[in-house]
Amino acid sequence: MRKQWLWVGIMGALLSACTTEVSQQQSAPQQPAYAGPVEEIGGAEPQYEPYSPNANQDYSVNGKSYKIVRNPQNFSETGLASWYASEASGNTTALGEPFDPNALTAAHPTLPIPSYVRVTNLSNGRRIVVRINDRGPFQPRRIIDLSKAAGERLNISNNTKVKVDFINVAPDGTLSGPGTLGTVVAKQSYALPSRPELGSSGLGTPMQTLAPTDAPVRAIDNSALSDGSMAEGTSSPGNASGGFLNAPRPVPQGILESDEPAAPVIAAPAAVMPAAAPAPAPRAAVPQAGGYMVQVGALSDAQRAQQFQHSLSQQFGVPGKVNASSGVYRVQLGPFSSRQQATALQQRLAGEAQQQSFIVAAGQ
Repeated sequence: MRKQWLWVGIMGALLSACTTEVSQQQSAPQQPAYAGPVEEIGGAEPQYEPYSPNANQDYSVNGKSYKIVRNPQNFSETGLASWYASEASGNTTALGEPFDPNALTAAHPTLPIPSYVRVTNLSNGRRIVVRINDRGPFQPRRIIDLSKAAGERLNISNNTKVKVDFINVAPDGTLSGPGTLGTVVAKQSYALPSRPELGSSGLGTPMQTLAPTDAPVRAIDNSALSDGSMAEGTSSPGNASGGFLNAPRPVPQGILESDEPAAPVIAAPAAVMPAAAPAPAPRAAVPQAGGYMVQVGALSDAQRAQQFQHSLSQQFGVPGKVNASSGVYRVQLGPFSSRQQATALQQRLAGEAQQQSFIVAAGQ
């Protein structure tokens, strides 16, 4: 009897060992926790989708049988990728959807449909997430067919080696699997930027916004200007603080650009003057010595104009004056005996003080 019980004990121990070994084989080891750097990649955003019952049956193509992977939680493989960009848009995929070459999708012979995988181009390191919605490829050594958009993002040819890592999406949206190690999928956003608030004219009113709130603003009349009166490369007075014509720098606070012409005033033909006003005496085309001034702005406040002129004269070491006319105080620097000297000061004003200016004849 003891011998019999001894044999029973030995057999029980053997059966217990076999049971333990079987249970260890059935429970796959869990992946170790990843603690390395995480890279954000683009592509299709994984979302939970139930598997299609019709697209996940074992099948045969060209005499070869394919078995669908039932538990792809730890699925990874390496092989050649191809892309079926030449396939006509609108063909039906294995999932029953119209094929779209511009969508980030792919075809796989055995992974469940629909599902998501991370594809890595092993030649350049590019990564992207694609959605599996079709079957294929069915050529030797090729493991995945990419859409045109996905292939271009990865910069692959039909002989590029890639790595495919499965991404499991739980019903609550939690992601797991080898396709999530070291990467996170960037959230897709298609929101358009907010539109800027424009004025009634479409380009705003920069002259009024630059003027001080405690001083009246002198309106500039542009009605007398024709398209031909603007010299090429210059901007209109309404475009003084920015715009599309050469994009001049903004005018400093409190300074209004005058509507004086940029070139020295020459004799104007009597035909262009108003009929009711007498024709003025013609001016000399080339002013005499000391006949050039550099005008830097026009203000409606005399005290501020004097302060601005005094500050510029000290900064640049040149004399200046404030020329008052019709309630407008023009800040001018000079006089200069030659136009070259006035131009040199213009360049210093633009480079050292970001100040716009133009040359006028003395006395204006």
